[in-house]
Amino acid sequence: MLMAAIATTAMAQTITYEQIENSTDPKAEFQKEYSEYVASDGHTYKVGDKITIGMPQSNKTFAYMTSEMGIAAAAMGGGPVPGINAQYAGTDMQIKQIKVQRNKKRGATVTFRTYLAGLGGVLVQIENCIASGEIVSQGMTPDKALAELKKAKDKLELEVITQQEFDSIKAELMPYLK
Repeated sequence: MLMAAIATTAMAQTITYEQIENSTDPKAEFQKEYSEYVASDGHTYKVGDKITIGMPQSNKTFAYMTSEMGIAAAAMGGGPVPGINAQYAGTDMQIKQIKVQRNKKRGATVTFRTYLAGLGGVLVQIENCIASGEIVSQGMTPDKALAELKKAKDKLELEVITQQEFDSIKAELMPYLK
């Protein structure tokens, strides 16, 4: 019983984009696996969640997602790792693991190990995917923030909300508009 509680506690941890970006010691070791990740878009991604594949960088293959089968095939054949085909755009995949990986060249990166029907395991460099649109962001984007602010302005003009409520909403959304 105690072992189960320890195992559960060890996995029930959250890492944030800010923790990784603000790490002052390049040799600092983060726990290797997490149950939640708060990304740069403000959304908390959890093991078990589904994420939606966006559009690839090159219109042919995804730059920041790699098939585990493709990695294995490349290792066996000695060739380059094939990219994931654009046909998977709009498809959902489930997060199986959230890991922080470090290397001297790139520093710390957060990688999701996901499952994609018909392809199996897929490794996702989540921050690069969010920034490039290869993963549909679940968090607040500048466009979403602007739309929310316009809705709030309409509500203010219709006297559905007060000036104080509008100011509060605006203060929350402004960081996403800069």
